[in-house]
Parts: sequence; C-alpha cells; structure tokens
Amino acid sequence: MNKHHSFHDTVDQIVTYGIDKGILHLYTGSKSFDGTAIIVNNKPIINFGSCSYLGLEFDPRVKAAACEAINEYGTQFSASRAYISLGLYRELEHLLEEIFKAKVVIVPTTTLGHMANIPVLVEDDHAVIMDQQVHNSVQTAVNLVKTSGVHVEIVRHNRMDLLEERIKVLRHKYKKIWYMADGIYSMFGDCSPVDRIFEMMDQYPELHYYVDDAHGMSIHGPNGRGFVLSKHSIHPKMALVTSLNKAFASGGGALIFGDPELARKVGTVGGPLLSSGPIQPSGLGAAIAVSKIHLSNEITEMQAALQENIRYTKLLLDQYKLPVVSETGAAIFFIAVSLPKLGHKIVQQMLDKGFYVNLGVFPTVPMKQTGIRFTITRLHTKEEIQQMIASLAVILPTAMNEEGITLTDIYKAFKLTVPEQSLMTTSIEKEKTLIPSLKLEHYASIKNIEKKEWDVLFEGKGSFDWEGIKILEDVFKNNALPEDNWNFDYLIVKDHENNPVVATFLTSGLWKDDMLSAAGISAQIENRRKDNPYYLTSKVLCSGSLLTEGEHLFINYKSPLWEKGMQLVLKRIYNLQDYYKAEHIVLRDFHGIHEELDSLMVDNGFFRIQMPDSFLIPSLNWNTPQDLYESLSLNNRNHLRKKVLRHSQVFEVEVINVSSWQEEIEYWYDLYQSVKEKSLELNTFSLPFKLFRQLALDENWETLQLTLRDQNSSNEKKPCCVVFSYKSASTYVPMIIGIDYTHNHEFGIYRQALYQIVLRARKTGKQKILLGFSAGIEKQKLGAVAIKTYAYMHTTDSFNIEELNAYSILDNTTKLPVKILS
Repeated sequence: MNKHHSFHDTVDQIVTYGIDKGILHLYTGSKSFDGTAIIVNNKPIINFGSCSYLGLEFDPRVKAAACEAINEYGTQFSASRAYISLGLYRELEHLLEEIFKAKVVIVPTTTLGHMANIPVLVEDDHAVIMDQQVHNSVQTAVNLVKTSGVHVEIVRHNRMDLLEERIKVLRHKYKKIWYMADGIYSMFGDCSPVDRIFEMMDQYPELHYYVDDAHGMSIHGPNGRGFVLSKHSIHPKMALVTSLNKAFASGGGALIFGDPELARKVGTVGGPLLSSGPIQPSGLGAAIAVSKIHLSNEITEMQAALQENIRYTKLLLDQYKLPVVSETGAAIFFIAVSLPKLGHKIVQQMLDKGFYVNLGVFPTVPMKQTGIRFTITRLHTKEEIQQMIASLAVILPTAMNEEGITLTDIYKAFKLTVPEQSLMTTSIEKEKTLIPSLKLEHYASIKNIEKKEWDVLFEGKGSFDWEGIKILEDVFKNNALPEDNWNFDYLIVKDHENNPVVATFLTSGLWKDDMLSAAGISAQIENRRKDNPYYLTSKVLCSGSLLTEGEHLFINYKSPLWEKGMQLVLKRIYNLQDYYKAEHIVLRDFHGIHEELDSLMVDNGFFRIQMPDSFLIPSLNWNTPQDLYESLSLNNRNHLRKKVLRHSQVFEVEVINVSSWQEEIEYWYDLYQSVKEKSLELNTFSLPFKLFRQLALDENWETLQLTLRDQNSSNEKKPCCVVFSYKSASTYVPMIIGIDYTHNHEFGIYRQALYQIVLRARKTGKQKILLGFSAGIEKQKLGAVAIKTYAYMHTTDSFNIEELNAYSILDNTTKLPVKILS
C-alpha cells in the first residue's frame, strides 16, 4: 500500500468543486478595463478581489514607464543576476532603500525571496517558531532548512504569551530564535502585534523577527514602507520581505534587512538569486515609477483616500451587523459564514448581483471557518461599496435560512461572541432540526436499541453489530486513563414508514494526532511523549471507534430522502462536537467514493482523506486446506508452500473460547504490547488490560493461540502468538494480535497466524473474513482483496495538525493532509 496521502489530492477535491460551482478559476473577458469594473462570464462585474489597494496599475505614469522600458531594453533581459543585471535594477534598489531606510535586495517574487532568504539566514544551531497562520510561502521555505535538522515549532496565532514561553525554553539551546509571521494576514486581515515583538527583541538577545508584510506595503507607513515599519525603524535583528505585486502595482518582491551584512550575503548566495530569471524590463520600469510616487507627497494622499474607503466600509458593516471576523486597518475584510455550502451559495449569488468577492475556504482557512473575503481599494466609489455590502446583507440571511445555518452557528464556528442585536431576521435563529417525513432517533447506549433492528443494518460489516458494541461500552468507561474512556452515541434517521434512511454510531475520545502519519514521524513524536504522554493529542468525535473497522455509516441510497437524512445526522454531529468539546470529527470507513455524498460532505465542511487499504477475503467457498491451496494463484501457492506450510508442523494451534485464568490473560497482553511497541504505522494508545479480560470471557470472541512445539530455552511452553477474533453471524473478524518475535524470522509466526485465521474462519462456517488494515502483501497472498478506503475529516482547531506538519517536513510520507495554509 502506498502510505502517502497527498495534501494536493485534498486541495484538488475542494478547488475542483469550486470550479464546478463556477466561482473559482474565473477569467476576465477580452474587453479592456481601467478601474474596478471587469467582465466575467460576459457580464460586467465590480471587482472586490483586487490586492492592488491603491490602484496604481492604472496610473498613466506607471504604464508609460513600463512601455518605455520595453522600448529601450526589449521585452526581457535574460541572464542570471549572478552574472549581469539590467541597469534598472540598481536604480530601483536605490529608490527602495530610500523608502525603507535600510538595505534592500530585489527578487523576482516574494516566494522566491523567502527561498533565497531563509536558508541563508537560518543556520543549523538556530530555531524557528512559525505563527500558526504565517503565509504558505514562508512555510515552504522553512521546509528547506528543516531537512538539515533545524528545530521548527508552530505557535498559536498571535499568542505572544506562548511565544515568550517558548523563547525562555529555547534560548538556552539555540544561538538564534526566528519568529516568523505576517505583518497583515492575507485571509482575515488581522495584524501582527509589532510593538510587543519589538519589545521582546530588545528583551531577548536570541529573538529575531522574520516578517512578510506583502499586504501592508504601500498602504501604511511613511513613504508606504508598510504596516510593520509604520511606527518603527527596521530592527537590527529583523528581516522583512514585501511584495511589489500588490499595492505597489509592478512586479517582484523586496528583501529588507536590519543587518547590511546579511543583505550582502543573501544577495551573493541566495539560491534563486543565483539561478532564477530576473524581473523583466517592463516590471522594473513600472516599479521605478511607483517608487518615485512613494517618495512624493502623493503617497500620503493616496493612503488617506484608501483609509477613507476602509472607514466607510467599516461603518456599513457595523450598520448591517454583518459577522466580521477581525477589525483592523487593513484593506482586507472577512465575513464569517462557517460551512462551505453557505460560502459557495453567497459567492454565486453575489456574482449574479454584479459583485466579485473571494471565497475563503480550506486550505486557506479551517473548513468550518469558511467566509466571504473582499478587499477595498482606493478606486472603489462609495456607491460601489454601499451597493456591494447592501447586497451581501440581503443575500447572507436568505442563504442562511435556505441552508439551515444560524447566526449562533456562525459565531460559534469562529469562537466569537454572539452580538446582542442584529439587523438580520430573527428567523435565522430558529434551528431547523425537523425535516418533513424524517425523524432522528438519538441513543446513548446500544442497550436502548433493539438488537434485531441494529443488526439488520450492521451485521457482517465488522465487529460493531449489537453484541460487538455492547462489550466496547462495558470496557471503555470508568477507567483511570483518559484515553480509555469513550462516549457512545447512536443516530438513526427514519422515514415516515419507520424505515432507516441513515444510521451510525459514534465514539468520542482522545486520539494521537500522528495516528495516520508515517512511522518515522511517530517515532520522533513518541520521544517527546516520554516527558508529556499527551503531547499532540486531540479529542476526536468519530463514527465507529478506534477498535472497529468497516463501513460505520449506513445510508439507504435508494431512499429519495438520504441527503436530507445525512443533513440531519451532520447537524446532530456538530452539536455533539460542541458538547464533547472535540477538536476534530472523523467519519470512516467509506469503501470507494460516492460522488453525491462526496459533494455533500465538502459542502458541510469535511475534506476527504485516504485511509490505509482495508483487506477482505470475500468468500470462503472451499472446504479443505487443499482446496484453499488450489484456489490461489501459482505465485501465491509457491509462497504458501515455502513460507507457511513447511513450518506448520512446528506449531500447536489451539482455540480458546473462554478463559478466566488471570496469568494466561496477562501473558496474552504482554504479547499484544510486544506488537504495539513495534507498530507505529497506525499509532494509537495501547488498549487497556480490562479489554482483554472481557474478551477472554465473551462467547462472541475467541482466542487463537499458536505455540512452538520445541522450545529448548524453556521447560514450560508458552504461546508465541495470540489472535483475538470477533464472530458475527456471517463474518470472522480478527482484531488484535500479539507475537513473541524471538522466532518470527525463523518460522514466520505472523504468516502462520494469518493462515490459521483463514482455516479457523472456514471451520466456524463464516462467509467472509475482514482482515483490516496493514500487512497487505501477506494478506493478499492468502486470497485477500484490497479495498480503497476513505474517511471524511472536519476540524475546528488546526493547531495540532499544523504542529504535526513541522515533523512531516522531514519525512514526507504522512497520509493526512496536515498542511493548513494561511
């Protein structure tokens, strides 16, 4: 099985969905434009998505300078800057140094600037602390130094108290600590606490500040030097990166240094500065013209005009009581809507009204923090701003009613306080829990559900028929360790004829965040857990449990009401998430992709992740071991004969249905722990001993025990392998294995156990075997087939996932989409 689940697959799913909705990957029409009005889909649209906040791209002087540069030097000057640069570079660098009052290095893009900068600035004996929402281009560049062993951490967004705590810990271990952040964050438009960071740089000699101020450039500060430097001169322990592509309206980026020696060094050894192509003549000519405007009094007038538009926008947002995420002086605004389905609908309807706004959705923000992002420029008229916000104020509550989302839902998703008064209609607050012809039944115990009713839906799908779940309820409660206590919930949606439409059971409990990460990542994290056993763990609400595998969600796709039934279930799951204070929801295991369900899940804030393949022997249509042998392919018969059957006579195989012998159960538990310690591919907490005691006494479970006949090292024969299997009416489900690895290499104990499981399942008259995850090659040699398995994940707090990503950089095989971009 390929362990890698590409983050890009998840992004592709979500972006493609937006493209299909007609709100992403749009193009302007061929008609020229010179302001806020553009053509999209052959329709005039007012653009509220531009990051050129001052509108300088339409300034006649800037356009003339770009044309003049082409006339003088051609469309390009193609040479590496290590060899020769167009003379315009020198003029531009001089002008920018006047603006910033510091040394400047020009780069083709800000992303390439980070890639040139960070590997030079950050040395092996330095540490990096990234803000949780720092721009993805910074995270990408940090990957380059992480592979050489640089210590990297994530800190919660703008939490200066937590940053200071980490500085105090790390300052005695590392020569420099680089705090990396944005000046103005590109989604929510909130700002870095610059004053406090400057104080800490003065207080802690080790602290250095690396900041991307792309969205603050030009619109803030003397001569438009940006938000970060609007009140401060550049600090000697500071490196600033900014964009010339946004309000600066030309092209490229600039690296600004408090230490001139660092500027010199980056300019000579920064990777992209040695090999990448330069900014071309038109961009350089435009940038020079823009620089001269910045060095004139005009920039102050332009900034003031933009700020007046921003002030007017805030007044209107306050007047209409729209749920604004952050209040800043930025030109970026973010209206909270919570779920993607609401965001998609609003963007579409705003386009229909003649206004282009951005959809803020995963991966740029967490799934349940979808929003409408729009920008204000100097060129917008007050009439345009008023018409856009008035339209949004009408569309938002109407769409909320249609999707059954309340204002309380939205504020809770963003962890904001619900305002006391709102101009939005109060009908929005009426929670839609009832859907005609459907009813949701919610139980807290399997004992409250009729056994026959449950087993009709789930028997044969895994170890979670009625009897299977009952033992889990008995075991995972009233235990000393938090990870051994689960909450159980059962949801059944029925139609007016009392027929089940959707059903599932859920558990909430403590998970290791690296459960599905590569073994190498988990090994690093387990070292940290020696001091803190609950490091990188989260409360998770999950369909099924950590001890069950299979299709935990029943959906009657033949019912015309299944989608509405799923909406009811998801609504209740969100309520349970709030009640249990779970950071994540995971719905698993789905065999294959159902396109309509996939779209519904994305609309409701879930992203699809690929689980490890699951393995199944679908039919046991043979009678004897010889029949099994002959049913296999030639290669698999050879493998069985050479690797398994030749050793079968050295094993004693015993089936134990009930055992109350404490010493025997303790030994079985030791065998299980031996496997657990070696198994980081699916990294979970150890199962409690209480479970094994219960399994040994339960007639629905049986224990398959293998013992080597000749053990010279001991007079007392002890088992070398034990397998705990669940027996449903039609299905055999081996769930837990324990192995003494002493003779595994010599006799192939694991292979022998698999073979004996297959024989035992046939002997008990079962129709199929569910073999679960991992060890796919060995299982397939005995006739198992691989099933592509997926889950859907929803997260309200991405911090632990992002911190996990700091480990993933070193071992790029993690199966979860752990990058959350900002």
